Amino acid sequence: MKIFLMYYDRFKNATTSKLISKEHIVLCHNNKDKFTCIGSKGKLIESKQPKGIQNNFNYGLSLLEQDEWGIFMSDDLIGAKKLKDNKFVECDINYSLNELINILQKCDKMGVKLVGLNCTGNPFYAKKKYSKFGLVDGRCFAIKKTNFTFHEKINTIPDYYATAYHLNKYGGNLVLNYTFLYFKRYEKGGLGSLKDRINDKLKDVSLMKNLFPKNVKIKDKPNEPKGSHIHIAR
Repeated sequence: MKIFLMYYDRFKNATTSKLISKEHIVLCHNNKDKFTCIGSKGKLIESKQPKGIQNNFNYGLSLLEQDEWGIFMSDDLIGAKKLKDNKFVECDINYSLNELINILQKCDKMGVKLVGLNCTGNPFYAKKKYSKFGLVDGRCFAIKKTNFTFHEKINTIPDYYATAYHLNKYGGNLVLNYTFLYFKRYEKGGLGSLKDRINDKLKDVSLMKNLFPKNVKIKDKPNEPKGSHIHIAR
């Protein structure tokens, strides 16, 4: 199982590589020699791709064989949680990763090509162990190599693009609602803060709406500019 970590400019304080015990590939765009935060199980590869997470996602997909599964993770991992007695409690990172890996054989039988973990951390939305139609969060997901590639112009919400694409093509995805990995999110040196990316996100939302008019619903979200948040519907 190939695991890809998406690294940017956090040369010293990216966390994920040192927190996971499985062998993995760390993808950076350039400046390979500046990274000092790679764990003992990590192999650092400089993709030479243009900036934009979608480009390194596609580079990672190019390293997979057809019909091979790969896992992609963000660079700012903190820990993991699982559902216990209707509450999310701390658990080992390997628990969440192993649950994701172990479900893939069943996904092959179901025809599912994209798998994610709970993305809300709210037990109210975890009443069902699995769901087929929610967002497959881009911070940690498994994807089967097909002819799919991430859209070259969508860089702030590529997970929404992947979710909508696979939902339309295959009729559904799979989300494990009972566990998740959690990350720092929106910090400098990574993808950037929400404020830094808002203009690009508004453009991406508009493009998503044009690409998937039946699936993309624009929703207001507290503390975020109007028109900058979307929901994926069936």
